[in-house]
Amino acid sequence: LYDRSMLSDDSIGKMVKDNLETIILALLQKKTMCGTEIIGTIHLEFNVLLSPGTIYPLLHSLKQRGLVESKEHGKAKTYAVAEDAKPKIRSLVDEQIQARKLLNHYLQQEITI
Repeated sequence: LYDRSMLSDDSIGKMVKDNLETIILALLQKKTMCGTEIIGTIHLEFNVLLSPGTIYPLLHSLKQRGLVESKEHGKAKTYAVAEDAKPKIRSLVDEQIQARKLLNHYLQQEITI
């Protein structure tokens, strides 16, 4: 577990932006969402407010790469993980988790208090 009180809003914001693709893919693994829902969920979870200009180009890129698909619902568009991309997404998320563990292990060894 972590102590959120030890984290600044700036460090959380940077972490979210640095890992935004993985965060969005993890969210879409759980349920289909529109861009506004993604923005709201990230704001609720991390207290980071992202602009549509940040989210929608990334969703478009994920769609072009075959990782997500979209459906039109009138003016709204929802995004979901592409069925055949689930194993690749799981691998991408697992790789991100392992990279974080490696970095955390290194930092914990190097920092002596």
